[in-house]
Amino acid sequence: MRRFISFGTLGSRIYITFTVMIFATIFIMQLVAFRFTLTTVRNSTLETNQAMLGQLTRQIDSYIQGMEKIASAVLENPELQRLLEGDGIEGDRSAVETMLAHYIQARDDISEILIFPPGGSVISSDPDMEINPWTDYTLRPWYVKALAAEGKTVVSGSYVQNLVRGQYSWVVSLSRQINTRHRASTPGILLVDLKFNRIQELCQSMVIGKKGYNFVIDEQGNYVFHPTQQLVYSDLKNEPIDRIINLVEDSERITYSDGERYFMVDTSPLTGWHMVSVLRSDDIITEWRNVQAGYAIIGLVLFLIVGIATNTVTLGITKPIRQLQETMKSVDTGDFQLVGRIRATDEIQELAREYDIMVTRIRELMQENIQEQELKRKSDLKALQAQINPHFLYNTLDSIIWMGEMQQNSAVVLMTSALARLFRISISKGRELISIKDEIDHVQSYLTIEEMRYRNKFDYVIDVDPGLYEFEILKITLQPLVENAIYHGIKEIDEKGRISIRGRKEDETIVFTVQDNGRGMAPEQLRLLNSALQHPFMEQGRHARGGMGVGIRNVHARLRLYFGEDFGISCRSRRGEGTTITIVFPARKGESTV
Repeated sequence: MRRFISFGTLGSRIYITFTVMIFATIFIMQLVAFRFTLTTVRNSTLETNQAMLGQLTRQIDSYIQGMEKIASAVLENPELQRLLEGDGIEGDRSAVETMLAHYIQARDDISEILIFPPGGSVISSDPDMEINPWTDYTLRPWYVKALAAEGKTVVSGSYVQNLVRGQYSWVVSLSRQINTRHRASTPGILLVDLKFNRIQELCQSMVIGKKGYNFVIDEQGNYVFHPTQQLVYSDLKNEPIDRIINLVEDSERITYSDGERYFMVDTSPLTGWHMVSVLRSDDIITEWRNVQAGYAIIGLVLFLIVGIATNTVTLGITKPIRQLQETMKSVDTGDFQLVGRIRATDEIQELAREYDIMVTRIRELMQENIQEQELKRKSDLKALQAQINPHFLYNTLDSIIWMGEMQQNSAVVLMTSALARLFRISISKGRELISIKDEIDHVQSYLTIEEMRYRNKFDYVIDVDPGLYEFEILKITLQPLVENAIYHGIKEIDEKGRISIRGRKEDETIVFTVQDNGRGMAPEQLRLLNSALQHPFMEQGRHARGGMGVGIRNVHARLRLYFGEDFGISCRSRRGEGTTITIVFPARKGESTV
């Protein structure tokens, strides 16, 4: 128990590490999930609010356009046209007043409709209406702007209309210059005062949450409508108008927040008014505390479940590992005990099985290493013996003497030079790896001697890319194969023989082939040779008759000793068609020179 509690044990480290990681992961995931939920809901709410604000702008524009149509309908009245042109009859003024009264009675959002002809009395829906004598309507902004607009409708901001005696109400005015059909001069101004009830209804219908609201300001930042109009004009309530105007001018931002409220703005292309929507933070997620509590409960449950699972898994891992650990200690003493069957997870069982295989393999390798060292020494001895074949040397010297007696001095020089080159490369200062160029020169010298000895018995071709010359090869690799082709292949046939030596690079390996058109091998003989190549370190005499194949197996064994079991020699042969030997070894560059 004390070992498990200790932080140095594998079980305690797994348990503590996973507990801390899982707790941190769950906490971070809960925090990220909550923030993500909050951000998603907030962004979704703000997008919905932005869409509603755009809808509010379109509805207010539609409302103003409707009022403009009413104004146009009033101006196109034939009685009003005759009256303004001075051609009207006695009942035309009464008919116009009745028409205006009908519009006011039909629309509860119209406060008053007034017509101001130049130099004449004001026309209204009430014949008894009186204009305050102290007011000069020609100086009012709506009057001046209407004259400057030249027939276009001017929409004012909100203000208290005090033209009519006894009436003081908050209105928004539509004013327009009156043009008649037959007079070029301006006969007057039409004024339509609108109440706030319709604008208020539209603003209140496009609100999210219980505390949200909309208000309208003009291009200068003056209030057109606010749900708490009296408080705003009394400075008892303030809105960040400067920030809102900056938000209008900044095309990259769509919201402004002061911490508790979000402000969004949309501008009317018709009136130039700015529709401002105010959304409270606590209206975005109304039950965010419940959301936090829910995430916390889920995280706690997950933590408990994962904690119990981690403890169970940890015990299941550490117990068989400790058993495996005790068995492995036998390696220190050289006992190499086996684990055998163990109750654990598949991975630990596989580990125990691999350990048993490893121990068994170590035992085998230790024995094989002793045998391989002995075989390597034998292989080196046989390779050295193959390099200096007394019979070959005797026959070559005998040929030189014979050619000397025949006064064939040039042939003597050629064969002697080839023999000297052959032995110089064979010695190669004691190195086992030489360049491919030197190996080609070595086999070229050997073929020169043999070709002179066996006149017209064979010819040969060497086709090796000069780009391979800088790579290294185990020395005396090709000559035993060529010797085997001459003595066991071409020498046994009546027609002229041919030997081809070719070399190429394939990816990271170099491949040489030695091909002859000699007598070839019988299937059984080829099978025995290939079997010997699969087991190059076994006693060679079991697989061949006489000297047949000894050179091939010798080269193959040396290649595998130096380069590994993936490399070596393969053989293809058919009786009466010849033999092809393929040599494969890694492409390595060196600086080996003779």
